[in-house]
Amino acid sequence: MKLTPSQVIEPLITFLESPSQAIQQLGSELLSHFLVQEHFQQDITTKNAVGPLVRLAGIGILTLQKTAIKSLESISMSWPKAVVDAGGILQLSKVVIQDDPQPPYALWESALLVLSNVLRFNSEYYFKVPLVVLVRMLNSTVETTITIALSALIVHERSDASSAVLMAEAGALDALLELLRSHRCEEASGRLLEALFNNVRVREMKVSKYAIAPLSQYLLDPQTQSESARLLAALALGDLFQHEGLARARDAVSACRALVSMLEDQPNVEMTMVAICALQNLVMNSRTNRRAVAEAGGILVIQELLLSQNSEFVGQAALLIKFLFSNHTLQEYISNELIRYLTAALDKELWSTDTINEFVLKAINVIFRNFPKLHISEEATLCIPNLVAALKDGNEAAQESALDTLCLLKHSWSTMPIDIAKAQATIAAEAIPILQLLMKTCSPSFQERADSLLHCLPGCLTVTIKRGNNLRQAMGSTNAFCQLTIGNGPPRQTKVVNHSTCPEWKEGFTWAFDVPPKGQKIHILCRSKSTFGKTTLGRVTIQIDKVVTEGLYSGFFSLDHDGNKDGSSRTLEIDILWSNRMSNESL
Repeated sequence: MKLTPSQVIEPLITFLESPSQAIQQLGSELLSHFLVQEHFQQDITTKNAVGPLVRLAGIGILTLQKTAIKSLESISMSWPKAVVDAGGILQLSKVVIQDDPQPPYALWESALLVLSNVLRFNSEYYFKVPLVVLVRMLNSTVETTITIALSALIVHERSDASSAVLMAEAGALDALLELLRSHRCEEASGRLLEALFNNVRVREMKVSKYAIAPLSQYLLDPQTQSESARLLAALALGDLFQHEGLARARDAVSACRALVSMLEDQPNVEMTMVAICALQNLVMNSRTNRRAVAEAGGILVIQELLLSQNSEFVGQAALLIKFLFSNHTLQEYISNELIRYLTAALDKELWSTDTINEFVLKAINVIFRNFPKLHISEEATLCIPNLVAALKDGNEAAQESALDTLCLLKHSWSTMPIDIAKAQATIAAEAIPILQLLMKTCSPSFQERADSLLHCLPGCLTVTIKRGNNLRQAMGSTNAFCQLTIGNGPPRQTKVVNHSTCPEWKEGFTWAFDVPPKGQKIHILCRSKSTFGKTTLGRVTIQIDKVVTEGLYSGFFSLDHDGNKDGSSRTLEIDILWSNRMSNESL
C-alpha cells in the first residue's frame, strides 16, 4: 500500500511531541529519513513538523538535536518562514554559539546551514540573527553559508555604523582575513573588512594591527586573482594607516613593499590612487616606512606617475614625494632627475590644461628647502620659468609656494658659482612685473618676501621725460633740455626743444642693473640753451627704491628753483619704470 506524505508525517509529529525521549528520538530519526525526499519536504503537512523540530533542536539533548536539526536542514528551504515563526533563529543561534561543551562540528555546520537557508529567503531576517552568530557563520566550510553571512553583516554595517565594533569584538577580523588568505568569497570579505577598518573605533582596537601583515601578504600573493578584492584589501590598508600608531607599527614595512609592488604592476586608475594614498599615510610620520618605500623601488615608480595624463595622479604622486623627502632620511635617494620629473609634470599640465599643480610646486619647495645642494643644478635653473608661471597664473597657494621656492634659490646665489647665480637671477627676473602687481593686493608676509626678491633681481630702470610746464625765463626764449645722472655714471641728455615754455620731449633713457640700485637717486637737471650759454631752470631728485617695488612711478615733479615771477611753479612730467626688459622707447 502506498501512503501519502501526510499519512506518513502526521503520526511522526505526534512522536515528536511525546513526553518520552525515546519516542521523540524514534520520531525524529524516521522523519529525517523521509525528509530526504523532495515531495515529503514540500508537502503542507511537513510545515506542521517545523515547530516540534525547533523545540527539539533547542532542548539540549545531543542525540535529539542532531536528528531534529538534520530534518530542519532538509525542509528549511521549503518552509523558512515557519522556522522563523517557531523561534528557530533563537534556538539554532544557541547551538551556534554554544561553547561548553562545544557541539560536534557536523551539528554546528548543520545549524549554520539551516540559518543560511532562512536568511536567503528574506533579507529582513538579517536583523533577527545576533551579530555574533553571523560572525561565527564566517567560519563555515560551506561557501553558501559564508556568502549569506557576509551579505547580512554588510547590511548591518551599512544600517548601523556602530555594529562594526561589535563585529570586530566577535572575531570578524580574523575570520575575514582567513577567508582572504584561503581565497574564498574574496570580494565580499574584502568589502566588509574595508568597511570595518573605515570605522575609527575599530582602528583603535588592539586587534587591528594584526591585520596589516595578512593584508600585505594577500596583495603579494600570486594566487590573488580578483582585482576588486585586491582593491578592497588596499583600501583596508589605507584605512588602517589613517591611525598614526598603526602606520608606525612593525608590520607597516611589509605594507610599504606590497603597495609599491602593486604600483609596479601598473594597476587601473582606482587601484593606483588607493595605493598612492595608502603610501602617503604610511610615510607621513615614519622614517622607517620612507626608507622601506625607497628600498622597494618606490621612488622610481612614483617618478613615472608624475608624467601620467591623469592630473589627480600627478598631484597625489607629488604629495607622496613631498612626504618622502620632508626630512633627510632619504638623502641618498634625492637626485636632479627627480627635479626634472617634477618640472616636466608642471610643464605638461600647464600646456595641456593651462593650470598649475600646487602639489607639484610644494614637492619642489620641500626638496629645495631640505636639500640646498640641488640649488646649483641645471635642473634647478630650468625649473625657474615654471615658478614664474605659477606666480602669474596659479592660485594663492601655488603663488605662495612658488615665491617661497624662488626665495630659497635666491639665498644661495651668493654662495654658488657666479655664472649659475646670474643665469638663475636673469630667468627669475621675468617675475618682476608679476611681483610688483601682486604686492598691491597680497598679505604682509607675501609683500615682505616679494620685496626682498625684487631687490635681488636684475632689471632695467627706464626714465621717460615727457614734457615740461611753465619753463619761462626772465629774459629771452626758452630752449629747454634735460640731463639725467645716476651715481657716478655719465649723464644722459634729451634733445633741445627751441622756443617753448612747455616743451615735449617724450624721450626715455634706460639703465641696466645686475641688482636694483638700492639707496641711489636719479638727478634730473633742466636747462635752457642760448647763444650766451646755458641757464639752469631747476633740478629734480627722485629716490629709486620706491619704483623697484611699485613698478611705475609717474607724475609732475616740481623743479627746485625760484620759479616764475608770477609765482607759478616749473614742473616736469616724468615716468619712471623698473622692469625686467629694456623699454621700446629707449631701444
